[in-house]
Amino acid sequence: MSLEIKRLIDRQIHTITLTEEELEQAYRIKERRYLEEDFANALADTAQNTDTRFHSSHLEEFPELTDWLCECFDHFYDANISHNDLMELTVNHLHHASRTPEFFTRLALKAPAFCKGLEKQPQDCEKNCSRYYRCSDITMADERSKRWETLSSLLAMHIHGGCTCSEGSEEAQCPAAKYLHGEWDISEFFHSEERQEAV
Repeated sequence: MSLEIKRLIDRQIHTITLTEEELEQAYRIKERRYLEEDFANALADTAQNTDTRFHSSHLEEFPELTDWLCECFDHFYDANISHNDLMELTVNHLHHASRTPEFFTRLALKAPAFCKGLEKQPQDCEKNCSRYYRCSDITMADERSKRWETLSSLLAMHIHGGCTCSEGSEEAQCPAAKYLHGEWDISEFFHSEERQEAV
């Protein structure tokens, strides 16, 4: 099965033929974009909660977070559950899972690289690009992954009592505690190193 699309360009009719595989790919891309918009709206609705750690703007700042949400949505998918209920289930899971070190480890594995404006997966670049080992975009992706791994470690240290919070003073409250208590959102936690340097 194929689809022919006719377009008038510069007073000439051009015919574009899409194969079944290309149609399927286009459908998946469109479906993904709708899902991303739905997650942005869902997080915008929860922004009224003062202790929420996620806002719709974070999906733009952290593409790996969008990937995580879409992957969870697909994992939870059940034809007997409505789309809105699946959205709510996924967002609720985000709020629970994001309190664990494992969540940040998963984000570290999903950190994308951006090359010439396009999002790439570093493992694909390693296979297909001769500039991989001297690419500044890959370096930035690696630094992003390391930052997520650092946050995972900070959270694990806090949970197991190995952070500055054990000193007891309010000033000694660690970044992980501020994040878990809702004082900081995901962006503030991610940039906590820069915030501490600024102070």
